[in-house]
Order: sequence, then C-alpha cells, then structure tokens
Amino acid sequence: MFIWSNTRFRYSLLTVTAGLFSASVWLTACQSSVEKPADIVAAEANLPERVDYNLHVKPILSDRCFACHGPDKAKQKAGLRLDTPEGAYEALAKSGHRAVVPGNLAKSELFHRITSTDPEEVMPTPESNLTLTATEKATLLRWVEQGGEYKEHWSLITPTKPEVPEVADGGWARNDIDRFVFAKAKEKGLTLNTEADKTTLLRRVTLDLTGLPPTVAEVDDFLADNSKNAYEKVVNRLLRSPHYGERQGAEWLDVARYADTHGYQDDGPRTTWPYRDWIIRAYNRNLSFDRFITWQLAGDLLPNPSKDQLVATAFNRNHQQSQEGGIVDEEYRTEYVADRTATFGKAMLGLTVECARCHDHKYDPISQKDYFSLFAFFNSNNERGQIPYNGEAAPTITLTTPAVDAQLAFIQKKLTPLQQQLNVNRPDYQQRFGRWLASNPAETVNPDAGMIARYTFDEANRSDIDAFEKAKNDQKKLEETRKKAEEARETARRKPNDKTLPKPEKKEPRKPKTAVELLKDPRNAFVNLVNDTLPARLGGDSQSLPYPVPGRFGKARFLPGDSFIYLPSELGEFEQNQPFTISSWFKLAKPGLSGTLMGRTTGPMDGQRGYQLDLLPDGRLKVNFNHVWPANSIDIETVGKVPVSAWFQVAITYNGTGRADGLTLYFNGKQTPTRVIADNLKHSTIWGKNKTHWAQHEFFVGRMHDYFYKDFAVDELRLYNRCLTPLEMPRLAGGGDMVSQTLQTPVAKRSPAQRTGLYQYYVTTHDLAYRTAFAEAMKLRGEKIMLYTNSDQVMVMQEQKTPRVTHLLNRGVYDAPGEVVTPAVLHSLKPIPDGTPKNRLGLAKWLLTVDNPLFSRVMVNRMWQQYFGQGLAKNSDDFGNQGALPSHPELLDYLAVRFRDGDGRPGTVASANRWNVKEMHKFIVMSATYRQSSVVPEKKREADPDNIFLTRGPGYRMGAEQVRDNALMASGLLNQQIGGPSVLPYQPDGIWEALATRNAVKYERDHGDSLYRRSMYTIWKRSAPPPMMLNFDAAERHTCIVQRQKTSTPLQALVTLNDPQFIEAARVLAQRAMAKGDRGDKLLIDAFKAIISRPARPQELVLMQQLYAEELADFKKNPKRAQELLTVGEYPVDKNQNPAELAAWTVVTSTIMNFDEAIVKR
Repeated sequence: MFIWSNTRFRYSLLTVTAGLFSASVWLTACQSSVEKPADIVAAEANLPERVDYNLHVKPILSDRCFACHGPDKAKQKAGLRLDTPEGAYEALAKSGHRAVVPGNLAKSELFHRITSTDPEEVMPTPESNLTLTATEKATLLRWVEQGGEYKEHWSLITPTKPEVPEVADGGWARNDIDRFVFAKAKEKGLTLNTEADKTTLLRRVTLDLTGLPPTVAEVDDFLADNSKNAYEKVVNRLLRSPHYGERQGAEWLDVARYADTHGYQDDGPRTTWPYRDWIIRAYNRNLSFDRFITWQLAGDLLPNPSKDQLVATAFNRNHQQSQEGGIVDEEYRTEYVADRTATFGKAMLGLTVECARCHDHKYDPISQKDYFSLFAFFNSNNERGQIPYNGEAAPTITLTTPAVDAQLAFIQKKLTPLQQQLNVNRPDYQQRFGRWLASNPAETVNPDAGMIARYTFDEANRSDIDAFEKAKNDQKKLEETRKKAEEARETARRKPNDKTLPKPEKKEPRKPKTAVELLKDPRNAFVNLVNDTLPARLGGDSQSLPYPVPGRFGKARFLPGDSFIYLPSELGEFEQNQPFTISSWFKLAKPGLSGTLMGRTTGPMDGQRGYQLDLLPDGRLKVNFNHVWPANSIDIETVGKVPVSAWFQVAITYNGTGRADGLTLYFNGKQTPTRVIADNLKHSTIWGKNKTHWAQHEFFVGRMHDYFYKDFAVDELRLYNRCLTPLEMPRLAGGGDMVSQTLQTPVAKRSPAQRTGLYQYYVTTHDLAYRTAFAEAMKLRGEKIMLYTNSDQVMVMQEQKTPRVTHLLNRGVYDAPGEVVTPAVLHSLKPIPDGTPKNRLGLAKWLLTVDNPLFSRVMVNRMWQQYFGQGLAKNSDDFGNQGALPSHPELLDYLAVRFRDGDGRPGTVASANRWNVKEMHKFIVMSATYRQSSVVPEKKREADPDNIFLTRGPGYRMGAEQVRDNALMASGLLNQQIGGPSVLPYQPDGIWEALATRNAVKYERDHGDSLYRRSMYTIWKRSAPPPMMLNFDAAERHTCIVQRQKTSTPLQALVTLNDPQFIEAARVLAQRAMAKGDRGDKLLIDAFKAIISRPARPQELVLMQQLYAEELADFKKNPKRAQELLTVGEYPVDKNQNPAELAAWTVVTSTIMNFDEAIVKR
C-alpha cells in the first residue's frame, strides 16, 4: 500500500495514526470543552470548514513559531519542536505537557499559550515582537480540534500529473493551462479577460521571446495576416530568431551571477564572455534542459568533454574571487565553495540552503550537516583562494580562434619530423657516437658546459665590502648629526627668546640611501664564479640577514628569517620550452619546517608564474613549474623525505618539453622517485597575455614573493641553461666527474648504466644534428606557447586527483573543522540512487530524476515568472516553509511533469519533448491566459490587485536591458551582432575611478558600433555595475539572483530623459525621419510606430505638434541650446538639417520614448 519514500511513509503513517487518535478523543474533547476568547470565536466564522496544514497552518507556524521551535536544534526553546508531528505530539521533558494533543484543546499547551494574556506565558513572547491575529489563533485551534494533522511540505512531494479540469469556458481556453486558470478563477468568483488586440499581443510576445520590440514591418505583416494560425506563425518565427537566445540568456545570467570582473575590493577583469556566448547558443539551438544543466554543473566530468561542455562549467566559477595580497587562502577558497553551494540551492532547488551554513536551518528541514554534505560536491575544484592579477584563475580552458588553430597546425606540421630527429636511439646517432668514442673524446668533455652561475658563498665582492664600510661611516655621521640636532632643540626650548641661537631643525637629516641595506656582515654579496659581474646578494631585514656558518664546502649561509638571498634578474628566468638544471645544498635546523627553498616565481600576484622548490611540512620536496598554479602547471612531489640537521643536495633538471616527465628531481646525486600532482602546462612560465606581468621577481633562496622561509642553511648553488644527464649529476653532489671516469673505464668493464649514460651525454651535448633539431624544436615550441598564452582563457571546473576531505565547519568558519562529511543531498529528499557517482555529475543526474520533487517545479515556475512577472509560486527563490504557497498548485505540477516527461501529444513520443525549453515557452505564450488583454476595470483590479489568479494579461515595466534596447532598436542604432566580448557604452564619468583600487581604474568608453550593442553585452563590473541598469532594478550579481525586484522611482525617468544613450537615440530617430523628408504628422506617426508599435492617436498628434512648436520657438531663440542638445552622443549629426528643427523633433521623439507604453510591456 505504501510505495513512497521513507519520509513519505512516515508522514503518511503519522497522518493515519493522528486521524484515528483524533477520532478517539473527539467525544472527550467535546465533553471537556474550553472557553475561547470572544475575538477568536468571532474569527472562526471566516474560516474554511476544514483547515489544511500546508495551506492554512504551516505558514503561521513557520512565520511565528519555527524561529524558536523549528528545525534548528541549537535555537530550540524548551526542547519543543513544532515543525514535525513527533515534536508537537510528544511530552516535554520538564513539564510533561504536550504542545498538541490532537482533538483536545484543553490538553494542548498550544491553546493555553496563544490565548494567554500573561506576558510570562503567552506565545509568541513579547520579546520576539511577533503576535498572532485572532484569525490566525482561530486557524491553529481549529486545526488542533480537527486532529492536528501534519502533512509533508508541498514542494517536497514528488509532482504527479493532475487531471485537467473540465470547464465550461465557452471556447475561451486554448490549451490545458487555460483550463486550470479558468477553474481557479471560477472558484474565486472571478472573470477572465478577452484576448489583447493584435498590435499589443505582437509587441508583448516579441518582447518576451526576443527582448526586442517588433519592427514596423513586422507589425504591418501581422495586422495584414488574417489566417487562423497567424499568431502561431509569429511565435515560431520568434523562437527561431537568434535574439531568442539573447533574451533567455539575459535571464540566466542573473542566475549564474555573470560578471566581467572578480568582485571584492580589487575587482579586476576576467574573461567570462565565452560562457555568455555559450548560453546564447545553447538556448538558440534548444539544447535540452537536462544537458543544459548537466554541462554547467559537471561538464568536465563527462567522458571526453568538448570545449562547449567545459566552458559551460564556468557557471560554477562565476562567483566573486579575491586578488588581494595578504588574504588567508583557505578562507576565501571556502567562500567560493559556499557560493557554489548557495547557488545550487537557490538556482536548482529553490531553497535557501545557505541559511544552514552556521547552524541548522530555522525554518526548513535542512541541517548543518546537510549543508556541508552538499558543500562537499563542490569542494574539490583544483583552485586556490587568492587568484592572480595577471592571468585567469586556474583551472581554465584555452579558447583559440580558427586563425590561431591554423597557426598551431602549421607549427605542429613542422614539429612532427623534428620529434623523430629528437629520438636519441636513431641509428645515425649511434654511428656518430661510435666515431666519437674512437676520437679521444675525453678532450671534448667540459663538465661545466652550460653553467651560467655558481655561488659558493665563500667570497664577497671587494666593491661591496667598500660599500659596507661607507654605509657604516654614513651611519656614524647620521648619529652625530642627530645628536647635535637634539642638543640644539633642547637649548632652544630652555631659551626660547634668545635670537642668537640657531633655530632647531624641524626635520632630521635624510637617511643615507646606502644605510637602507646596512648589513651585519660585510660579505653582503657573493661572487658568481662564472660571471663576476652577476653577484648574489642578501636582502630583507638588516637585523636578521643570512650569516656565515660552516658549510658543506667551506662557508655556507644560514637564513634566520625575514631575509633571503637573491640573484641578478638576468639569471634563472626560464620559459617552459627551455631546458635547465639547478642544484644546491641545504641543511635544516629542525624538523617540521616548510616553505620555499629556492625558485624564481612571481608569487600569487601572477599565479606563482615560474618555478619553485618547496619543502612540505612532512619533509618531502615539491617542485612546480607554472603559468598559473595549481592547474596550469607541472607539479611533482618526492616520495621520500629529506634529513634534518644534515647536509643534503637537491638538483632539478628539466628538458624543455612542457611535460611532467621532463622534470626530474635528484637527491644527493641520484634520481629520487616522485609522483605527478599536475601535468597540464601549455602557457608561458614567464609572461601573461600579450607579454605582460603584474609582478616580476628575481631568483630567490628562502623567499617566495613576500613569504620568507627560515632556519635552514644553503651552500654551493649552481644554475645551468641545459638539462644535465644522469651521468653528470653525481659531480654536483660532491662526487667525481662520472663522464670522464666512464671514458677512462675500459669498454668491457662499463656498467649498463654507464654505457647508457655516456651515450645520452654524447647525443644531448655533442651531436650537432640532435642539437640543431633540438634548437629548432625549442623555437617552434616557444611560438606555440605564446599562441596559447595570448589566446583567451576561461575559468572552468576541474576536480583534484584526490578529493578534498570536507568537514562540517563550526559556525561555518573555515578554520573550525568539525566532523568529516561526505557528498550527499538533503536528508528530506530521496538520496542519490545507488550506482550513481557521488560527485557533481551524480548530483546533476539526481536533479533530473523523477523522484526529485523540486527541480522541474522550480524551473517552470521561473519560466512562468518571465512571462507573467511572478511565478505561480510567488517566491521563486524560496520553495521552503517561508515561501508563498502556489496560487495554482495543480497547474504548477502539470507544467513541471510536462517539462520533465514530455507533452505526450497523440502521435508523438512523450520523451521526445522532455526538457524542451522552446516547447514549454511556446506552450505558455500560445495559451489564452497569456494572450489576455492587460486592461482591467478598477473593480476587477480590486478583486485581484496583483493578478495572482491570472484574470488579465501581464503588464509591467520592462527589464533594465529591454528599456535601453527598445530605444536603440526604435532609433535604428542597435548593433545586432550576436556574442563577443563585453563593450563599454556611455556611462557617467568618474564612477570606476571612485571605487577602483589597482584594477580597471578608468572607464575607457568604446566608440562606433560598440556603443550600440545590446545591453546584455555591457561590461559588468561588480563594484560599479552599469548605473543605468541598476536604476531599472538590474541585479548587482554578487550572488545568484532568480527574481529581480520591481521599483518605480524618479531616477528612472531622469535616466530615460537625460542619459546620453536615450538622447542620442531620440535625435537619430528624428534626423533619419527628417532625412526621408518626413515632417509633422507623418514623422509623428512613424515615430510612434517605431517606439511603441502603434500609430499616434489624434489627441497625441495635437499635443506633440504643440510641443514641437514650443520647442522650435525656444531653440530658434537659443541656437546654442539646440547645438548642445544635438552634440550629445557620438553618432554624427546630419548637417543638412536645420539645427533648431532637429533639436525640436528630438525633444518630441524623446517625449514619446518616455511614454508609459515605451517602457511597459502590456
């Protein structure tokens, strides 16, 4: 009998039990009746015969009681929980009372508390500032009397397709939507409107499906088409329009919190427009909605994902990200994951899951463990908290243009034969190797070949010692001067009227520049034994500079902290196509140390661009070579650990291939086992896009950007511009020259390793053909690297190889981990089916199952909102207990099931239209409900002021983007190009400058056609969104928004009257009409048609002609004023037109653009 989920079964069983119990106590309740206050008795007359828990009771409990007696265990007062029947029915631990005894008011504590007049007893408490009306009290009491039945929340019950009502509508209904609407209107005693006139209907549906008004020709064609399916032909045409994708995409960009900048304080630019273009393409091609969602949530987890599937995952990277220095990386990374979690909850489930981050949800059955279990799905993206100023935050996908693809293919064509020449086992190499062995090869061996720097840390430059002595003398003079100045001040204070005394200096003498680098030891620079013009130097705090200690060979340097050793900028800068070797000796003072031992990296400002050798806390070593760490990188870690309090030698070799297998670590002269963490380096390890840097640093020992590493010693540092072979490595670790020793060893006695090593040494260092091929390949790889680097990159999702461990964070704080949780959905919903992966792909599949009660409801409700101004459930962002109940619950379920399962029309396969967005949109706009006139008599408006029961057509102000696009379209200025980078149209001066810090400081306005792109392409800077669109209630997009607010303010009128874009549009419309010879009524009629899609009415013609005459007279008197008006905007002024006349007609067309019909969808 019971085939629902466990939760459904439990509530169903409780319902039955409660019903039986209420029947058994009903007589008792009647016999032991209670006296109700008079106001409650009076209110009972207005109650329905039977109250419903979801419809009548739960909204009251949720709003007035759940804050103290709801799901949040930490906030529950007196141990009472009213959101479940178990909590309401059971006896309280202290008093033994029961809040609800079904059917028995006298024994129900709820009755006594809500009717009490004692401030110590009454509920809600006076301190809560909440009260219950007499009607609300009467509702709760009747519910108890009728059995106190609980029901599962409406949105958590899986929707099933309801029976379509049979209605006597007189032929009004056009599809099933109308039958549901007609039945509800009849139930409420309301009547429905007739269909809107053809012009109004065409303008409405064109705005709704494309975001643009119809052209004059389109209006004329529709009015002339008297066929029965004329309207359907229009709808089909609009659904095929490329502007359909723009209109739907504009809605989704709010959900996806799309922006062109990162947000937070620095708010630097990001390349996200390819994601916007994908959204437009997806809607235009009618990508099935299940794929539309799956690709955005988990496109990277699909088998062999395409570029489109990867770009779609930018949905989960559109959140704010911080570039600021000094932030706690994990704190901000946690915020990014929290944003994804909240966005998933709001966008896909219609729930405020973010309210359960710090504690259990106060109103909905969402525990803190639920929240972090959902959080776990999004917690393993391969990212960091601080993102770079230069370069997109990894992980990314590179989007090359067709032209770049052609160049890459050409380069690869030239590289392919070179790859064959770089095979060291070629027979011709072996032949030449034999000849080399027979030609006294020992004379050709140079163990220092390719060495560009060697520092023993034994010797200092004489000039630097002299500089130190000078610094000491300058410091001594400085102290003497300070002493004399202080004596003069003291004397002046004692004898203020003695004019013979010198006036005390107000400022201390300037500190000598050389004293800034005052060192505790004169050996502040170390000779490069390869090139003595490139010494190494000490840097950092002059009180804690590295000092000499006994080294592995002679002297070494110990780094005590807040200081470092650095090399000249000419050394150590390697591109990823360049081979190199770096070797040094280290000694750790104590265990547990971690940090950067050496490397050349720009630090977090450029995404760790470059390379570095790090010591991990567990004693292992890590090397990464990066464009932007951690995903656009080569990253390897050692398996073994380094010793403590003993010298050890580390060498890094790299062969220039851009692959992890080309990066090798040696420990004390021997190759050490490593594991690959990342192998995805395609871009430059030196440059950002277009050869730019944010920061540039030298090769450091003991420092990475502004992070210092201490308590270790360094000795014998060497750099090579080639990749040394294994046979050469023992020499760097204090061993002999194994190449020479091997050559001296008789051939018969050479080991296999020696023979292989010697051959490898010969080929890579002596064979001219190999070296020539290698140099050419390195050059071609360099070209390839820069083509990738200069191409656009888009942030995407990419899982770490090892998923992060997710903890329940106490109070939601990043550094307060509690119990470990695993990926799971909310406990109040059915779990992810067995066999489905517990990752984002599994989460997407779970969303789309028949058992998910929320997803399809939430989506069709937002579609309805798009066309009618509000959803069937008014609160699109909250399908929980605090959200409003659906006005037409059966219709909502009907649409949800139709969207999920297909329409099932005769002669079609139902599944053929599953998740079909265009089909659902057409179904809505073809309905008689949508096609109703929005004109409403005052009496009818009073009966249904907010059009909750859909008794008239939709009528409300256009969205921000549509208001501007309508003006551009009417004037003929609109640039209808689809897609591409964001543009910078007119904007008041100084807004960016007032708010910017280091990034995008000045708004550099575009010119030409870019000024007239559709508004969805306007650059969106989070700290300073387009002010025109903010005035018209556009979302700021800091977070996911599924429902824009609607306001009406004087600022909106000031925008349409004074914004340069609107003034220019009005002027261009007027001058184009004048250029055709239009004047007077002809100009006015055409202007009305262009702006509001209908001809002017006679009275409007009179008023507009009168306005024209007044303005013309004024402009003739004030030609300068006319000229000022005409020069607004960049579009050229028609010099053939009389300036006063053009200015006057501009005022007229501007006035028409401010008609209610110009900005309101009717």
